[in-house]
Amino acid sequence: MSRRVCRASRRGFSLLEVMLALGILVTSLAILVETQSNAVQMTAEAERIITATDLAVSKFNEANLRVEGEGFQLSDVEESGDFSDFGDEATNLEFGQSLEEYNWEYSIAEIDLDLAGDIAQMAQDVDGTGMFGEAGDAGGGLGDMPGGGGMGNLGALMSGDAITQMLGPYIREIRVRVWWGEDSDEAEERGDEVFVTGHVINPTGVLSLEQAAPALGGGSN
Repeated sequence: MSRRVCRASRRGFSLLEVMLALGILVTSLAILVETQSNAVQMTAEAERIITATDLAVSKFNEANLRVEGEGFQLSDVEESGDFSDFGDEATNLEFGQSLEEYNWEYSIAEIDLDLAGDIAQMAQDVDGTGMFGEAGDAGGGLGDMPGGGGMGNLGALMSGDAITQMLGPYIREIRVRVWWGEDSDEAEERGDEVFVTGHVINPTGVLSLEQAAPALGGGSN
């Protein structure tokens, strides 16, 4: 009886057991390698987004300083380029080839009010064509009220184009795009881009004519 137990205890693994163990080991290693690869790619993508965001903020500040120095222009301003010369001359800080895959473009333009249509509709309501009733109704509209003769044109005055034209000299939108890769369109399709948008206020409403002279026909090429 003791000899049989001893022989059974010394029996090795079967070929099927070895194959199953190897299969489990290979599958586990493949999952670990894929997970590690995905983690590396996600980390690299996150670093690109952080870098592009910092660069976009830097370009936004540059565009903002340009607006403050040159003033509001009659025509829109569009610029683009790369970061080959990006750095700080005062501290002799240069990034070399670390930013060669990044490119930028920005625009300084008049705003396009998305809410202009809603404001115009509100003006029509106040004018007596909406919640205050039609002109001539028993309740009357604001256009029928004493002293309200000027309210009849309120809807026209508050149209989307009128509002945009009225606020144009006072507000400019700065939109910066930083993208990475070899082609701008491919970067847009892949989502390899970062946008920073802001607005600058011009309280005086005075426009600079220096940069806009060619658009007015008074400048030379």
